[in-house]
Amino acid sequence: MPRVVKRYSNRKLYDTTTSRYVALDDIAAMVRRGEEVEVTDNETGADLTAVTLAQIILEDERRRSGVLSLSLLRDLVRNGGTTLADATARGLETLGEIREAAGRRVAEIVNESPVGPAIDEVLAGSRRRIDDLQKRIDSGIKTSLDTLRNHPSIGPELERVEGGLREIEARLKTLVSDAKDGKGGDDSARRNS
Repeated sequence: MPRVVKRYSNRKLYDTTTSRYVALDDIAAMVRRGEEVEVTDNETGADLTAVTLAQIILEDERRRSGVLSLSLLRDLVRNGGTTLADATARGLETLGEIREAAGRRVAEIVNESPVGPAIDEVLAGSRRRIDDLQKRIDSGIKTSLDTLRNHPSIGPELERVEGGLREIEARLKTLVSDAKDGKGGDDSARRNS
């Protein structure tokens, strides 16, 4: 159950769980700790969570001056959350391409080199270094994605996009399975009638 913070007409924020007034920094700390926070208008009951989280990001940007690049901020205004999803997808795609290229190069070296204990030792060392590099890259990607997932405005959008992708993947699996089993679905029923 989310922690409810009520916003009054005088812009004061009241945490109903602790029965005290809080500041934007307090709400930011709650979100960073992983708490679900819901901000509502005291009079109308309207959900003000997104507006409040955007306000927190704005205040952070003012204090830190330049945490988010100007081009990213412009893209966010133009395209909304799709900008971040696209950037994440492009980054993952590029890292995958780097991984594949490194794997191909190692395979080429192995295939081109004469067999010998010294060469095998060098190749084994290279493979260990590549594996270590891969682990660091994977860890960096995981850390970056975790940071994005925990970001108050990006996290929910990423979850929504991931949910949509899982749903599409499940539908594709069903279609492939039906095709393998000879079930034509609605299309074959229409063709046979």
